[in-house]
Amino acid sequence: MIRAFKEEDTETVIRIWLAASVRSHSFIDKAYWEKKAEAMRTLYLPLSEIVVDEDRATGEVVAFMAFVEDYLAALFVAPSHQKRGVGSRLLALAKKMRGTLDLSVYAENERAVAFYQKNGFRITGERIEEMTGHTELLMTFP
Repeated sequence: MIRAFKEEDTETVIRIWLAASVRSHSFIDKAYWEKKAEAMRTLYLPLSEIVVDEDRATGEVVAFMAFVEDYLAALFVAPSHQKRGVGSRLLALAKKMRGTLDLSVYAENERAVAFYQKNGFRITGERIEEMTGHTELLMTFP
C-alpha cells in the first residue's frame, strides 16, 4: 500500500536507503553511505516530500521515494523486495503526480539506468559528483 511518509517511518526509510545504496553502488565504499545516514535524517528527508510503500502482508515499509519539487531525489526499495514491481509501482505514481521529472543516477549503476530508460526517462547530460568523483547521468521524463 502506497501512502504518505510519517515521522515514525524515518529509521526504516534510512535503513532501506542504506541497504539499497550499498548494494546498488558497490563501486563506492560502504563507509561513504554510512557517513551520509545522519544527513539523510536531519537534512535530506525533512526537505523532501516522501511517499512510502508498505508490504500488504506485513504492513512493513519496504520502499520509498522522495521529491524536491519535480526532482526525484530518491527511489529506493529494500533489497529483500527488489524485482517484485515495487519500484515500478512507485515510479508510475511519481510520473502521475508530477508529469515532468528530473533525476540523477550514477552511470555505473547500470541496473538503475536501464530501469529509468525502460520507464521513459532519457539521458540529458552528465556531471561528476563531487563527493565520490563518479559520473552521474542527468535524466528527464518525459
